[in-house]
Parts: sequence; structure tokens; C-alpha cells
Amino acid sequence: MKRIKVYLIFICMALLLSSCQISKADVKDKNEIVGDILENISNEYPVINYTGDAHNIWMDVEDTVQASEVKKKIQQQLKENGLNGYKVSVRARDIKQVEKEHRWSLIDSYIFEKFRTEEKDEKKYKDVTTKLTDITIEDPATVAISTPIVSSDPKAKEYAEQIKKEVEALLQSKKMKKLIEGDAYNIVVYDEKDQVIIN
Repeated sequence: MKRIKVYLIFICMALLLSSCQISKADVKDKNEIVGDILENISNEYPVINYTGDAHNIWMDVEDTVQASEVKKKIQQQLKENGLNGYKVSVRARDIKQVEKEHRWSLIDSYIFEKFRTEEKDEKKYKDVTTKLTDITIEDPATVAISTPIVSSDPKAKEYAEQIKKEVEALLQSKKMKKLIEGDAYNIVVYDEKDQVIIN
């Protein structure tokens, strides 16, 4: 009789543990549900990109759709899944604008990397870096270079010209020309106080 009790307790425990494991496997966590919702929205609308955290969802969609319509759809699906407390931001973007921003962001990172590499090899470009600027469809792109020199330094202009030549040489490479796609651009070199040395 005692063995039967122990055996029954063992069976009950095994069933209880297996049912807990099944329910854990069946229930998706909050992040997975949000991910599925955003994936569904991406299949339904022309989504450029999206991201989020535990309280926010940000999404960019092509300007061929109403951002408010997409936002409403996300909020509705969150509500249906019992997920409250998310702040949803959706903005409509011109795809050509987004593509140009992306290309110039890549170009900026190549220029940044060039100065990082040369800084290791020789100290003449120590602390020279790039800074992001606003990119618009209509205007030429600005390649902004920050230097650790002050514009009042007698050698500042010469130093800035040297940097500008280096950047121009990089931008004339085959790889960069492909990314530039014929866009107009300006190279501007700044001093440590954010004052223009050369434009």
C-alpha cells in the first residue's frame, strides 16, 4: 500500500511537471508577441524599419501610407494581445530621403574609419573625426570633419586643407563613387570649438 502511494505521488509529480513545461512552451513572452505584431504589420504595410524597447515602439513607413493608420493597427493588435503601456510612434518617410541618409551614413563611417586607421599608423590625424549632419534630398550632403586644432592656430588652414584633400581622395575611390550616386556634396572642416576652418 505504501508503495502504491509513493508510485501515485511520483506519477502526479511527473504529470504536474510535464504540464508546467507544456504551458511554458505554449505561452509566448511579451517580446515575442510584440515581434510577431511588428512582423505582421511589416507584411501588410511598406515598413522601412522598426525598433522598440519594453515601453516604446518606433516605426518608419513609406509616405505612401498614412502613419496614423499604421499606428492605430499596431495599438489595436497590442490591445488584442493584452499588451498595454506601450507608446507607439509611427512616422511616414520619403523612401528616397531614407536611402540617401543611409548611403551618406555609410560614407561617413568609411571616412571615420579612415582617420581611425591613420591615427594608429601616424599621429598627424590624432582625434580627427566625423560628425553627422542632416541629409536632405534637395541639398548637397555635408561631410563634416572635426579636428582638435583651433582656427586661430597659424597652421590651422593648412592642416584643414590637408584633411580635405584626404577626404576628397577617399570620396573619389570607386567604392565611394558608387555610394555617392552622383550626389552633390561639400566637405567642411571644423576646429575643436566647432568653428569652420575651411568650407
